[in-house]
Amino acid sequence: MRIDSVRLSWFRGAGEEALLSAGGKSVAVYGSNAAGKSVFVDAIEYLVRNGKIQHLAHEYSGKKQERAVINTHKPPGAQCSVVVQFVDGSSLKMDIRHDGSFLKFGDPTLEIAHWDWSRLVLRQDEVAAFINATKGEKYSSLLPLIGLR
Repeated sequence: MRIDSVRLSWFRGAGEEALLSAGGKSVAVYGSNAAGKSVFVDAIEYLVRNGKIQHLAHEYSGKKQERAVINTHKPPGAQCSVVVQFVDGSSLKMDIRHDGSFLKFGDPTLEIAHWDWSRLVLRQDEVAAFINATKGEKYSSLLPLIGLR
């Protein structure tokens, strides 16, 4: 399933609306610190991992990560949401409530919870670890990416 776009509203560092158009292609996102790059990756992880973002799993985020997921500048009445549009026209949407719970909308046949997160996103620390790895470690980390493990 290829992603066409990711639209965010009041999710993490995103304000009223932030849009990343992928057009069904692989995307490399780069930019200066605090520019909002990670917010899109976090949004995909939030959908895939059913409301959890691994690097935010600590006591300061709240039991349902409500203090880390909802933008602290969200005006009263505004909706915090993540919408992923796929190239086939289907979509998934999560509306996140103030307490961190969420409502999921979209095609029920889209079972993204089965997506292999390690093949979906490569974060900066993983790239650095790969660069510093031994030849054998690099080989082992590439196998799942090409579907051989």
